[in-house]
Order: sequence, then structure tokens, then C-alpha cells
Amino acid sequence: MKLNFYRLIFFMVLGFINVNCNSGKSKTSELITETAYGKVKGYQFNGVKIFRGIPYGADTGGENRFLPPQRPEKWSGVRECTTNGDRCYQTGRSIFETNQLGPWFSGGREDRFELSKQGMSEDCLNLNVLSSDLKGKLPVMVYFHGGGFKDGGGLLSVFSDKFVKEQNVVLVGVNHRLSVFGYAYLGGIDDKYKIGNPGQLDLIASLEWVRDNIQNFGGDPNNVMIFGESGGAAKVSCLLAMPGAKGLFHKAAIMSGAGIKMSEKEEADTKIRDFMSEIQVGSVEELLSVPADILMQKAFGFGPVVDGYSLKRHPFYPDAPDESIGIPLLIGTCKDETTLFRQQDSTLFTLDLKGLKNNLIKDGISEDNVDGLLKLYQRDYPEDSLSDLYFRISSDRSFRRSANKLAELQLANKKSKVWMYLSQYNTPIENGKLRAFHTYDLPLVMRLTLYPESEQLSRQMANAWAEFARKSDPSTTALEWPSYSLDTRSTMIFDVDESVVEDNPNKEERELIEIMLKKDKPSD
Repeated sequence: MKLNFYRLIFFMVLGFINVNCNSGKSKTSELITETAYGKVKGYQFNGVKIFRGIPYGADTGGENRFLPPQRPEKWSGVRECTTNGDRCYQTGRSIFETNQLGPWFSGGREDRFELSKQGMSEDCLNLNVLSSDLKGKLPVMVYFHGGGFKDGGGLLSVFSDKFVKEQNVVLVGVNHRLSVFGYAYLGGIDDKYKIGNPGQLDLIASLEWVRDNIQNFGGDPNNVMIFGESGGAAKVSCLLAMPGAKGLFHKAAIMSGAGIKMSEKEEADTKIRDFMSEIQVGSVEELLSVPADILMQKAFGFGPVVDGYSLKRHPFYPDAPDESIGIPLLIGTCKDETTLFRQQDSTLFTLDLKGLKNNLIKDGISEDNVDGLLKLYQRDYPEDSLSDLYFRISSDRSFRRSANKLAELQLANKKSKVWMYLSQYNTPIENGKLRAFHTYDLPLVMRLTLYPESEQLSRQMANAWAEFARKSDPSTTALEWPSYSLDTRSTMIFDVDESVVEDNPNKEERELIEIMLKKDKPSD
């Protein structure tokens, strides 16, 4: 009798252990699916199927450096895709590892350092896929990272399982060639490299991979949205003008980085020749032999070029490209884009009236126009401090103006709809110093919230972006969002207290800024 009792206790404990082990496994259980190149193994986390570091292109090192991407080699067996693939060589740390913005961009996740572990190499053509249902036919959202054209990676996608689960979508995050590796133009030196922009061609290759493989991850290849913020937005702008990208995506979001013009061949040719001279290299063959980490340390300022092949014209100058006709666009900016870039200048955050005027003049506003412009802004934003006004004006003159311009050009083709937004939530980061800073809204869209006060705003933005991916219209049942037109200029103003649509916001300020800039740059 006593033996049976102990047996009963033993099996109860064993059952308890099995239940708990299986419960844990349900969060991290392995799963396998097919690609055109072989099987891949991912894992499940909180109900989301996650695959990391899937190759979409061959190694771009050696002789492949600076050339268009090639398809990856097929593999036998099952490829482990449970950790991050390498990102392109770069000097900066991942934003998730920084003390200032790491908590914000990770939504306060305790595993941010573990999730952001990532190597660097020229074998960097890989992507992450997160799906709520491998058997579905879900909208696909392809994220192209920011960091200008020299830094960053697709890590944000790995952090965004909550967004994928709530919105029932497939999310793809892409790593690709950057800086000199992705944007050095060598066509003026060697005709072998006349097709430029390998970094942009990598993005096209990733979209081709999505077209050919995403069905095995539950995605619909006929319903693909591309989006990016900052440098990612500029990459999206370029893709809208690249013949090779046509048909690979069906809608796009351009967040805080509308790309109007890129470099001409002559400028890009001078750039690479100066770079080669600086590192004492006389030919492309010699450049191929320079170690990647040396190139990484020395390179700066490379970006897309109108090469006449991969990019035949400026993205949105003098008008919208034919490739963009019929593509719905979601475009917007943040209220205080420039705080992130000017935060080292402490004087800008404690301006008096004289300091405000002097800095605006230093930024290129003529003395004749300063008083009139300030009068408008002080009338319409009476609660703003003088520093608030400085950052609002500098952001309106740069990021906001470019977004408006791109929207106007896209609308001119009469076959495309556009939705405009402005994000103006003043974040508490550094006691509110950074305000509604450049790129702050991207983690909110991806359901990464550090402060409880931003939870509602995050849900609104996530719902809108996912609805745009689903049906090419960001309106939701809770938030009606009319499209943008030159008559109404309807703009969604996102904020924590309330998100509302305003018609023609900042009308007089916008018109005066346009007049001033046209006077200074009549060809723009």
C-alpha cells in the first residue's frame, strides 16, 4: 500500500514536470518549412512563428563585392534559422544596445541584448520572417531599416512578435549591403560595374525572395507592403522608381525620410575616386582586396546614384516616376525630427528670442523673413517654448517639406492615393528633451511601448499600418482616416491624448516656408 502511494506521488510529480516542460516548449517549440533553396527551421514564441537569418542572396564578399546580388546556393537537410544573421559591416552599434534609445526601441524588453546579438560580415544578405500562421494567406509587411545608407539592420522585426500576433500578418525584416559595399558607384572606372546601387538591388532580391517563398510562411505574395523610416524611407522612395522592383510590392509607407533626389553619376564618381585616393588604392582590383573592416572605418557619405540602369532617374524629381503609378502611399513625419540630430548643442534647448532668431538665420532663413515666420508659429502654437518652436520650424523646413512634396508629386499622376500623418507625442525620454524625435514612432507602430501612456497611441498606429497592409487604406473602425488631396490636405495628427484629422494644418507656415525656399533654391 505504501509502495503504491509513493508510486502515485512519483507519477504525479512526473506529470507536473511534463506539463510544465511542454508549457515552456509551446513558447519556443521548433518548426520547419520550405524555401526554394532548402528547408529552414525556426521556433515559436508567444504563438508567433519566427525564422531568423534566412539567406536570400549569396555571399557578397570576394569577387562579388560591388556586383549585383546572386541567388543563394541550395542546401541539403534543414538549415537552422533561430539566431540573427550577420548585418553588413558598419561602425555603429545596434540602436537596441544603446542606453539612450535602446529601451525605447525595444519597448523595455528585458531580452533586448540577447535578441540583438548579431555579427557583421559581407555575407549579410539574409532576412527574418515572423508569421502568425504558416498556413494562412496573410498580408506581408517588408521592413527596410533606417540608419541612413551606412548603418542599421533588420533587427526591429525580431522584436515585433506582439505586433504580428495582434495584427495577424507576416513581417519580414531585411539585412543588406550598406555604405561603400552597397552604394559605391564604380561604373565610371570600370564598365563591369556600370549597374550601380547593389544595396538597392539587394532589397529587390529580398522582394523576389518574398514573391517566391512567402506562401510557405503564410503570406500572400500578391499583397505586399514595404515600409521604412529615415534611411529606410529613402530606400522605399528609390524602390518606387526602380524598374526592377515594379510588381514586387503593392503599397508603401515612407516614414520621416521622403527621398526626392539622389546623386548623379558625376558626383558619385568623384566620391569613389576621392575615397580610393584617401585609402591609396589605384584600381577596382586593389579595392576588392582591401579588408572589409578597413573599408568600413574609412567610408562615409555613400548613397544611391542615378546610374541609368538600376535607377534611371531621380525618385521623385522632377515628377513622380512611372513605376509608382497606382501604388498607394502612406507618408508622414514627426513633429521634432531635428532634436535627435542636434541634441549635443545644449544651447538649442534653452533658447531666448535672440538665440532663436540667430539660429534660424544661421539655418538659412533670411533676416527679412524671420519675424514674419515666427509670428505665424507663435500665433498657432502659443504654448510652445522658443526651443520648441526652433525644432518645429527646422523639422517643417526639412522632413515635413519633403513629405509634402513627394505626396503632391504622387497625387499628380491621378492614379494613386496618398495618406498623410504627423506624429507629435512628446516622449518622456531624457525628461522630455527629445520631444517627438526622429524615428520615435517606429517602435510604437510595431507595438513596442516603454511607457503605459503611449499604449493607446501604439494600438492606433499599429492598427492603421496593418489595415493599410491589408486593404491599402489605413482607416480603422476606431479611426477614420481620409486620403490626402491638394484641396483638403487631410492629415492624421497622432498623439497620446487624442489622434485627430486636421485639414491643411500649418497652411500659412507651409506656404511661407515654400516661398522662402523656392526663392533660395529656384531649381528645387
